[in-house]
Amino acid sequence: MNDIQEVREMLASTNPIPPGSLAGSAQDGLGRATRARITSSSTPRRRRSWSVRLVAVGGLAVAIATATTVVQNMGGTDEHGRPRPAIPGIPAGPAANAQEVLNRAAIAARHRPFVAPRPDQWVFEETRYQRVGNPQKTGVWTPKSRPKTTVEPIWTRADGKSMAMIDGGKLAVAPTGGAMPPQDYATLSKLPRDPDALLAWYRKASGPGDDSAFQMLRATLANNVLPPDLESAIYQALAKTSGVKLNKQAVDLLGHPALSIAVPVEGWLNDEVLLDASTYAYRGHRTTVTKDHTDGDMTYKKGTIESQSVRLAAGIVDRPGQRPTTPKQ
Repeated sequence: MNDIQEVREMLASTNPIPPGSLAGSAQDGLGRATRARITSSSTPRRRRSWSVRLVAVGGLAVAIATATTVVQNMGGTDEHGRPRPAIPGIPAGPAANAQEVLNRAAIAARHRPFVAPRPDQWVFEETRYQRVGNPQKTGVWTPKSRPKTTVEPIWTRADGKSMAMIDGGKLAVAPTGGAMPPQDYATLSKLPRDPDALLAWYRKASGPGDDSAFQMLRATLANNVLPPDLESAIYQALAKTSGVKLNKQAVDLLGHPALSIAVPVEGWLNDEVLLDASTYAYRGHRTTVTKDHTDGDMTYKKGTIESQSVRLAAGIVDRPGQRPTTPKQ
């Protein structure tokens, strides 16, 4: 079975097409295994299966000189020679903790230009991602294990009725009825904008534990081109999850400095949202093994980067196969 057929089975738990049809998702073992095989921002197996992404999204950001705050040097100086913030409403000095970084990201998101797609338009997303392990095979994965690197373009129709990807060098379009977390603009546009209500929605959808809500919120950032008010609410909701910590010295998959917002997951993983240190835009993710762990037939050694991703491009286009005309970030 090729990738596009597997993706058809994988998607859309709400699709009314009867189970077993290639046009709908049965959410079965094959679908979960396929998600794990073709994506990177999942964490390994079992209850984290919902957080598997079809592909990571975004814009390739420029390299930056420091991971603390380039923002304070981008807005020039005032009449007293003090640095002005590059984004209105964001303080010029370095952020002290994860909550402050996420609140700055929320402010920055509200200032980004955005035009909502028409229902017949398509959201284009592309990422570079790496992952070790194979949920269908036995293995021992260590910090020296060689990950699989993939770059995948994907198009999702704004009304959620279809998706498209490159299959065997050709564009293949498949019907779908949605995904969890949401990946189509029609569903996303209906989510709460109040951070408390949004976090409550994600807690209910993800199951017990704020680590699950964190991963699901992170997956939403990764999978979509979001309206500014929703993206802002997601960052504010992340700031309200328990256990979030800031690492100012992180680097992304391309080796560029980044601000990391991380939570411990199930006692053996560290899951990170990576933000651009100058614009606070979402850059990618990383999931790292924090202690030796056996999960089914797979063993992960401490220090192994289980998966990581970096955004390459994203935008709104008129048809599948088309790419945004705006330059990569």
